[in-house]
Amino acid sequence: MSINTTDATTIWRGLRAGRPWPVEGPVAAVFRCADAGISSETVFGQSAGSLVDISTWGHTVDTSVLASIEYAVDALGVALVVVLGHDDCPAMRAALQAWKNAQLPDGAMRSAVENALLSVVRRGAAADCVASVTSAHIIDTATSLVQRSPALAHKIDRHEVGIVCATVSPGTHDITVHATLGAVRTDDSVLERI
Repeated sequence: MSINTTDATTIWRGLRAGRPWPVEGPVAAVFRCADAGISSETVFGQSAGSLVDISTWGHTVDTSVLASIEYAVDALGVALVVVLGHDDCPAMRAALQAWKNAQLPDGAMRSAVENALLSVVRRGAAADCVASVTSAHIIDTATSLVQRSPALAHKIDRHEVGIVCATVSPGTHDITVHATLGAVRTDDSVLERI
């Protein structure tokens, strides 16, 4: 395992271009939706072990997610965290249905749907399509990670770590950036800095 000393912007540009990293150990942490049907390594053209891959249904953040991200940035020295949503997400479809019908699902899925709905409200987003709900939720998830993790917040404040909020189209691997936080710049001309 080696500590990564490359900055978040360089890492992001390399990942986005699908360039494999020549360093030993992970270069980024990717927090993705578990039902995307595509691995983080496939999205970014990386070999096994080059990314810390964390996934939950609907980007539900719990202590294991926070611990995994903190481990990645503290112990492994990754400078980039990607919150990665995907097109036509079933969790975000469930949230949109709950919004339209004022009816939440039962069981543990309820928590993920409630979180997505709260993201729409907090971001002031339109709940008119799955893409809008997804964008609001991944941006709100990134903000939540920083608010709930003092270790991550410290790294963000010191410009040692950056977060990219993006979605991928599993069929084409097209990536859309929705926002960034901290020490990372993207080449996208229009995006929200949070």
